[in-house]
Amino acid sequence: MTNALSVLTSTTGNKTDRWNTPIQFVADVLTFFNHDITTDPCCNDKDNPNVPATVYYDETDDGLTKPWKGKVFMNHPYSDSKNWIPYGVLQYESGVTSEMVMLIKLDVSTKWWRSVSSYPWIGINKRLKFGDGRGAAPFQSAIIYLGNDIDRFIYWRCISISRRLTNHDRGGRCSFRYD
Repeated sequence: MTNALSVLTSTTGNKTDRWNTPIQFVADVLTFFNHDITTDPCCNDKDNPNVPATVYYDETDDGLTKPWKGKVFMNHPYSDSKNWIPYGVLQYESGVTSEMVMLIKLDVSTKWWRSVSSYPWIGINKRLKFGDGRGAAPFQSAIIYLGNDIDRFIYWRCISISRRLTNHDRGGRCSFRYD
């Protein structure tokens, strides 16, 4: 097990880098994309996908070698953020992806964070529990939006998910938690 993977899985009981997105979060992403996700580049199981999409790439397909067309939701293998996050940005900036929501580890101290730092993002005010893990992840998560409809993203993050909204900070950003 790589050092990054052992740190990322220290509190969860799951010693792999395959994590299903929390179902409540999937529901919110589906709402954001009007139930129309084109590509899931990091699918854990094509036969039983956690995220409904038109196109799935799993480990055997290697999503880092494929085009991510249309509307994309990405919850990548967190032990390899240095490759997945910049590749997602490249897919958007080159026009392959029309818009994307990324669920990533919140870690502003890393080089890969710089590749998304200019895009709108939300810090989730709770550590998420992914898949069948025994406990929550040992880190906070962030939602990054790559797209042209910033107003829709702001509305989605601050209004449409209000059932889990916990507070508005003074800077106009919203923080929320997934129960």
